[in-house]
Amino acid sequence: MIRKGAVVTTGIVAAFALAPVVASAHYLGSPESGFYVGAGGGEAHNGGLLSPFPGPFGNTKRTRPAWKAFVGYAFNRFFAVQAGYQNFGTDTITTPMGSDEVRNRGYDVNGLLSFPFTRRFAVFVEGGASRFHTRTITPVSTTMTRDGTHPDYGGGVQYDVTRHVALRGQWQEFRIPSNNTQLYSGSLRFLF
Repeated sequence: MIRKGAVVTTGIVAAFALAPVVASAHYLGSPESGFYVGAGGGEAHNGGLLSPFPGPFGNTKRTRPAWKAFVGYAFNRFFAVQAGYQNFGTDTITTPMGSDEVRNRGYDVNGLLSFPFTRRFAVFVEGGASRFHTRTITPVSTTMTRDGTHPDYGGGVQYDVTRHVALRGQWQEFRIPSNNTQLYSGSLRFLF
């Protein structure tokens, strides 16, 4: 026996899954493509930042100003490949010996899937890999560095002001060991 709740749930999921395709079907004949560049700023929420000293020293939540720049290629209105640079600012961890200063800088390469709902408004998701350089300076002037490649993912909204200029609001999650970071940003994108 088929339950009504399952039928309703399936219908709702199907409607949301098909809405972007239906809403953007008229774009298939004239895809928006080309190279683009952009930059933006916002806040980095650093969580789980750990001290190199053993013990219960950690930074569970910190917010710092951050900025980013990116370049990419849009194959059409639905898919793009993008490379970017992120600067998460400088954070501190207080220990019995003083304060550690932690700096995170990195690069990422992601694929973006866009779901246009109107001629100007789209929702997008992205995912890929990031390469981060973490530098920690301890109170005794010891500098420790960590480099690594880690996954990142996120999503956001885009509003096309003109055919060549767009505004983005975005969230990204960077899975950096000892410092998982979320970046909330606004940016400006220029399509050539």
